[in-house]
Amino acid sequence: MKRIIVCLLFLHASLILAPSAWASWGSFLSTGTANGTGNPSCAFVSTGHVVCAVRNGTSALMVNEFNGSSWGTWKNLTGTVSSDASCTSEGGGKVICAATATTGNLLATIFNGTTWSTPTSVTGALYSAPSCAELTAGQVLCAARNSSGGLAWSVYNGTSWSKFANLATSAVSAPSCTTDNASGVICAVFTTGSVTLANRFSGGKWAGFLNLGGEAADKPDCTSLNSGGQITCFAEAYNSGIYVDLFNGHAWTVSDWSGYSSLGGQTVNNASCTSQIADELVCGAIGAQDNAFYANVDSGVWSGWIKIGGTGLGTPSCAPLGTGQVVCVVMGIGNKLTSVVGP
Repeated sequence: MKRIIVCLLFLHASLILAPSAWASWGSFLSTGTANGTGNPSCAFVSTGHVVCAVRNGTSALMVNEFNGSSWGTWKNLTGTVSSDASCTSEGGGKVICAATATTGNLLATIFNGTTWSTPTSVTGALYSAPSCAELTAGQVLCAARNSSGGLAWSVYNGTSWSKFANLATSAVSAPSCTTDNASGVICAVFTTGSVTLANRFSGGKWAGFLNLGGEAADKPDCTSLNSGGQITCFAEAYNSGIYVDLFNGHAWTVSDWSGYSSLGGQTVNNASCTSQIADELVCGAIGAQDNAFYANVDSGVWSGWIKIGGTGLGTPSCAPLGTGQVVCVVMGIGNKLTSVVGP
């Protein structure tokens, strides 16, 4: 990623794409009357079933369910948090949503397919929002930046959380962690000079940080391709464009990453990307020109950014429905959340 702006495909320019590309997305749907703040986080439960969490106006987490066509009612959980939530499937039909509590601890709740658990406080000293990802079926790793710029991390083994351990590095952003669907979790952070660092946890240990270069303006967004251990990390650059770096799932070396390439665009914040089927990705972002929601689909070749509509702020959250489609949840300008299903 470079500050030199060469041949960028700006989001508003994508309106020249064929109207048929719009038709595969549905209409925007209200998620309810509750007010949220910050960025939402959503995760797959089972086919056609997704849950989301977001902060409410009193710094508590509120949660909701989507059944593929309609939303339930937002429910407020106990505890107060100072960060956005991170929700992840744990690979066994449950979802874990966690946020940094006002005490600096991790506050985590588990959705078992029907109900939410009372949030559990895991002792820590977290200085950013956490990022949580499936490690192996039933196990989840959560990581956050600590006071010295390292990563504090804990693993949920299906019953309890491990004591937070610290991993030395020089993070200046919150991490973004994703399963690689190969019994590992990959976490990326931005460091001094806005360079990306990535590390992989597998078999009870970290492989070591790799310097992936780049020059980013916002926290990364990493997601699995659900194929061969491959993952991609997305970053918003200082020119407000979105860039992507692919890990091929082979050896943990810099040469097994593609290096950042431009997806163009001009966004408010980073994109949210998810794999709706193996080897394919759907990304959603809010356009800087008009605050509309835009989507970009990779099915071997990127579609380019397509204006879907609506209005929003920050970073949306896109999660697979298990039907070949995704649902993307957008924080509206009036603090109301809407969603759209596609493509």
